[in-house]
Amino acid sequence: MKEKITRQLALAIVLLATVLISVSAYFIYSTKDDIKQQNKQYLSEIAVQNAEVIKNTVRMELDKIEAIANIIGSREKFDVDYALAVLKAESKRHSFKRLAYVPSDGNAVTTDDVSFNVLGRSYYKKALAGESNVSDRLTDKIGGNFINVYAVPLYHKGHIYGVIIATKDTNVLSELLKHNSFDGEGFSYIITKDGSPVVNTVHKNSLSSFDNLFDSMRKNHVDENLIAELKRNMALNKGGIFENDMSDVPKVLAYSSVGINDWFVISVVPKQVIAQNADRLINRNVTSAVITVIVMGALIFFIVVQNYKNRRKLEQLAYVDSITGGNNFNKFKLLAAEMIARNKGKNLYMIRIDIDNFKLLNDMYGFREGDEILVGINQLLSRMDSGRDLHARLSDDNFIWLVNCLTEEEAVSKIRQFNDAFQGTMSQDQKGYKLGFTFGAYKIHPKNMDVDKIIDRAAMAHQSAKLLHADPKVVFYDEKIRNDAIRIKTIENMMYDALANREFVVYLQPKYNVSTSTIEGAEALVRWVRDGKVIPPSEFISIFERNGFIVNMDMYVLEEVCRLQRKWLDMGLNPVPISINQSKSLVYSKDYVDKLYGVITRYDLPARLIEVELLETIIHDNVTELISIIRQLRRIGLLICIDDFGSGYSSLNMLKDFDVDVLKIDREFLNNAEISERAKYVLAQIITLAKGLKMIVVTEGVETEKQAGLLKELECDTAQGFFYARPMPCEQFEKLLSVPGGTRTFESSREDQLNHELT
Repeated sequence: MKEKITRQLALAIVLLATVLISVSAYFIYSTKDDIKQQNKQYLSEIAVQNAEVIKNTVRMELDKIEAIANIIGSREKFDVDYALAVLKAESKRHSFKRLAYVPSDGNAVTTDDVSFNVLGRSYYKKALAGESNVSDRLTDKIGGNFINVYAVPLYHKGHIYGVIIATKDTNVLSELLKHNSFDGEGFSYIITKDGSPVVNTVHKNSLSSFDNLFDSMRKNHVDENLIAELKRNMALNKGGIFENDMSDVPKVLAYSSVGINDWFVISVVPKQVIAQNADRLINRNVTSAVITVIVMGALIFFIVVQNYKNRRKLEQLAYVDSITGGNNFNKFKLLAAEMIARNKGKNLYMIRIDIDNFKLLNDMYGFREGDEILVGINQLLSRMDSGRDLHARLSDDNFIWLVNCLTEEEAVSKIRQFNDAFQGTMSQDQKGYKLGFTFGAYKIHPKNMDVDKIIDRAAMAHQSAKLLHADPKVVFYDEKIRNDAIRIKTIENMMYDALANREFVVYLQPKYNVSTSTIEGAEALVRWVRDGKVIPPSEFISIFERNGFIVNMDMYVLEEVCRLQRKWLDMGLNPVPISINQSKSLVYSKDYVDKLYGVITRYDLPARLIEVELLETIIHDNVTELISIIRQLRRIGLLICIDDFGSGYSSLNMLKDFDVDVLKIDREFLNNAEISERAKYVLAQIITLAKGLKMIVVTEGVETEKQAGLLKELECDTAQGFFYARPMPCEQFEKLLSVPGGTRTFESSREDQLNHELT
């Protein structure tokens, strides 16, 4: 009986084991097919993603070239030399192999002095017909490398005036396809619909080279029906996936249209790679039949983990920031679009954040410290999000933050909460420095739910916030910011042509001897006259200082003043020194002193006729370098003036360090001295101190007779202001110099100016 029970139990165990093994086998084989399908789907997603990357990259390159064409075509008169100069500059900036302007005869004018004709090239014909495009793979006549040619139409006054072409190595596109998919076993091509290669690969599992993919498939005995289906789908711009045995290695291919020309991305992985995880599970299950239940659980767990890892690998490539480990900008845009749509654009603010002077932090403490700061910011934002908000690192030290807030006040409170929490962490970690932040915020409206436009408007507010002096710096977008951005862009579009067309006009404001009321000098000021209207300096000087064009402006004014002084000397007049303002960007530029000396020498001027005005605020930026610059300027004979003395947080100590000729006192000193005996005493002591240091003292902003009398009482040397004379055209100032004896009292100057204004 016992033996019977034992036999029955053994039979039951065998049957149970058989059932369990069968179920396990069935489950594993089913799972294997699922894994294969998922991996195929992932491969298809890689192909689609690669196609999108290629498309966006080509579009960005065309956008760059169209922008270059717009710069060239926007001039009033088309100039090939100017076009070539622009192309050479942009070629270096954008790492093009070459840039060229091609007129209607097809003869290219290139940046590397190579001559060729592109009249028969299809890319040239398309661009000449108004279509920006990129060529298929071509062989460079110079060097023999594979290249792609980007071509855009060049418009001038509404008409196509030729074509701008740019050449880049095809390797640039090839690099975009190099990603470590399927543990390095996957690779990608780009081909045309007819099978011709656009971008090849040197991957170990790929065809080393081919002239036509379809021909190579036939040579490798791929089923003709598969080839026909592939061609048919490509003709319809459809993607797909199929298996084949090319090069005696079974592979899975996924293909997707790029959307440019007739290009398709082909992403490939050996079939064995897709199947190997599932095969390993089956072998493990067979060898572990006695513990089938445990193995089944382990296999299920392993499958889930593998599935998760594969998905994580793909997401890591597309959606994870390499420094913070959080969402990157691509993932943020996807999630932000969903969140905005879900909230219907209500009660949401897009905030752009960046760290002030982050590059300086990297220079002083190293990139590792900078990366730790970025990670810390990401972690703080994660703690603050609480599942209701989104954030990501945008680029460098820029973060983007989408927050749920009912009001602007609540958004400001959230910003301050972030700032205070971060500063608290810095203090707790005993960092030896402090970081400030700039925030630009935009309140999302239901009528504007486009993520890119929303981010752009937050960026515009962020740009305005950079001009503030606060901690933290916070600005919310409004129409004024938009209008200011349009105004700035308009001015920047006009400024180079305005300089070339001499629209910037130099005015001179006389300086008078306080005791004798005779002219001792003048200050050169600039007015922008366009279409008969005067654009005041307040509208453009700050813009030029931000974009660097102020350097061009300063050199232009120097040139104009030297030309005037040379003219007056040739006329036999007795010109007086004219002061010119020098921006920080110019003063600290390379070869600054040589540039000034070159202009003055060209006009054969006595150097003492030019007075260089240095704003007090730039003196503290680099004292050692500025002392050296001043010594060089004095060595060539120029007069040096410290302008706006007293406008900043300066110390009288600076007067002992800087050997200058003129000290120009800020108008606020004079205004305060009128109403305060204490301020009057301070002004008197500054004048006395400066004279003791052999400096000429100039006070600007003199507007009343009472102020002029006060300066005379304090024995100030020279005065400048509306009481004596307003800024005047150079022709009017020339009349003052023409008075016999070479001097002119300010009373006569004011009378002449009044007559000039009345006429």
